[in-house]
Amino acid sequence: MRKFLSSSHGRLSCSECHSDIEEKGVKHPDPKLLGRVSTLLFDYKKCEKCHPQEYQYYLRGAHARALVERKKDAPTCGNCHVTHYVLPGQSRVELGKWMTDMCGVCHPVEKRTYLENYHGKTAALLGYEASAYCTDCHGAHTCLSLKKREVALEACRKCHPDAQIRFTEFVIHASEEGVKKEEVEKLKKLKIIKWVEIGFGILVFVVLAFFYSHTLVWILRKAHEWLRRD
Repeated sequence: MRKFLSSSHGRLSCSECHSDIEEKGVKHPDPKLLGRVSTLLFDYKKCEKCHPQEYQYYLRGAHARALVERKKDAPTCGNCHVTHYVLPGQSRVELGKWMTDMCGVCHPVEKRTYLENYHGKTAALLGYEASAYCTDCHGAHTCLSLKKREVALEACRKCHPDAQIRFTEFVIHASEEGVKKEEVEKLKKLKIIKWVEIGFGILVFVVLAFFYSHTLVWILRKAHEWLRRD
């Protein structure tokens, strides 16, 4: 209760949100409801009372569509927001790091590739406020996939106002895992990225091998001169 009272929702009474939790006529606190996932039982339309804009954005987003289509583990408000204990007044960096971990629960590949990318390194790892977090590109509640180049360009222009359509060719999540066969263009780019990585790996190996060999020969020469003097 102490944690709840110090949270963003601490000014609300429990009954404002939890007046009628039920499923198929069975009401809380009936033992039959124990063990059920609370995020599936709660009617998150109640969030609209205080967050009307966010709720409408959510209804237009990919998460809400997944819920309607009854997809496995489709997220609701409660899956992304720790409603009882979220602290108020957090900085953009604190929220961004929390968001990266939260999104990564359902999108582990995207989280990994994001942290390998410039955006993730400067934002989540180095704490650079001006860099982009997940919601800066995908939206906090609409959750855009950004597969359409026109939609992606609009997201890019939030930070890069002079960006043109070719700017969207930059691959943020560079991994073939989860990419559908129909996404031919992205698969081609990922193959190019793979070969570039292999090429640079070989180049680095050759350069290091050359200099290590050069150093070894230099040491042997010095040793030879030292032995000749003795």
